[in-house]
Amino acid sequence: MYGRDLRHSFSNSNSRITPENVSRLKLVWTFPTGDAVSASPTVADGVVYVGSWDGFFYALQARTGKLRWTFQADCDTAIIPVPVVCGGPLPSQDPNRFFSDGGVITSSAAVVDGKVYFAAGKTIYSLSAADGSLRWKRVICGNPDVLNCASDVNDPIKIFSSPAVFGGSVFIGYTADGNVGFRGGFMALDAETGKTRWRFELDPKLDAKGNIVGAFNRGCGNVWSSPAIDTEHQLVFFGTADCNGDALPPYSESVIALDTERGALRWVFRPRESDPHLCDFDFGASPNVIDIGRANFVGIGSKDGTYYLLQRLTHHPKGQVAWAKNVVFGGMSGGFFGAAAFDGTHIFSATGIGDGNPFTRTGLCDPSNPRDTFIQEPSMHALTAVDGGILWQQGFNHSFAATSLADGVVFSGLVGIEPPALNAYNARSGHLLASFSMPGSVNSAATPVGKMLFVTSGNSSDGSGSAIHAFMLP
Repeated sequence: MYGRDLRHSFSNSNSRITPENVSRLKLVWTFPTGDAVSASPTVADGVVYVGSWDGFFYALQARTGKLRWTFQADCDTAIIPVPVVCGGPLPSQDPNRFFSDGGVITSSAAVVDGKVYFAAGKTIYSLSAADGSLRWKRVICGNPDVLNCASDVNDPIKIFSSPAVFGGSVFIGYTADGNVGFRGGFMALDAETGKTRWRFELDPKLDAKGNIVGAFNRGCGNVWSSPAIDTEHQLVFFGTADCNGDALPPYSESVIALDTERGALRWVFRPRESDPHLCDFDFGASPNVIDIGRANFVGIGSKDGTYYLLQRLTHHPKGQVAWAKNVVFGGMSGGFFGAAAFDGTHIFSATGIGDGNPFTRTGLCDPSNPRDTFIQEPSMHALTAVDGGILWQQGFNHSFAATSLADGVVFSGLVGIEPPALNAYNARSGHLLASFSMPGSVNSAATPVGKMLFVTSGNSSDGSGSAIHAFMLP
């Protein structure tokens, strides 16, 4: 699944790829797609599962790249870019793509007991892993109070979150992306039927006593983050976005812990009560469930450029910080976007480009702050898990993708101002071991399995360089 496991370690120490041999990886196959691929490849039982902005979900033989089956997701014309198969223009001829924050399939798949779970647009699907046949699908409504809301073609809900499957439930977040009249949220679905088990309102209306009496439909309550789960204590963790740029109470720009069975709130951590500069400090990255000795933590990076390590089992309703390490200012396109990888002692993660628009040089949220810049360095970070100390940092590695680990090798895909590539670093020293040129931006986590490494590519601006790739050691 996304992050490899429910703890979202993004680490596979059983990989055969090491600092000594990573430079010997060779491209063994490429499977072209009709548009960008920003979901991370999920590999199970010798099969690669991943979806594309072209509207199709693919199952490929891991060794050869041969297509086993494909599944076309329902057309959702509220999401730009509209795939060609749904009547949209060719990717290279679509001027609206510049304003898109992601295509129809950005969610990475979970494969559990021969069943595949992923999201496309505002719909969650469960397929048979054997042949891609549909088991069930469920449309998530941005205004669930309206009868027959699932048939509203103008509903702007998008699911960027990748599903986590545990205890017979599928956990997933969704976003209304600021569209007034709708709201985002987080929910648990029955893994066998797709029916709602519970939904947690993230922009609730509260009475004078603090009781939830409804929910606002002001385009807020959004979740980009993919949930991580503490299976022993049955807790699910995820981050939330801002509300119209601000960290409005009670749940905007926060990290939330819920009981997996009923969705009851355990704690909510908010680094700030408000964001007067409207700096867009979302928690978009996925959390990491981290144990250090007998101590239990959950870690997560924010677009404020800070990685937070939180006490996982705290009884404090506002959460409890173990440490917080700021590495860059962050902002609109900066700070931590993709999830971090954890190897048991260290945390590895890249940061994004910076604040505002680096091409037009406009849009800084706090120009009076000298650290608030369009391009922010360093952009690759390794932190000591016990105290947040810096093990090493590197520059010129701006990324929106999750970081991943093989056996002592850190992988990070590049996007934006650097030529598209997949970088490989020595986890201990930070030395750049190899850089693999890619045909398009890498927005997904690389997936190391055995002697192989799988990664996706594609430029969001015009769909060029869109493909799924496999590398292998000799």
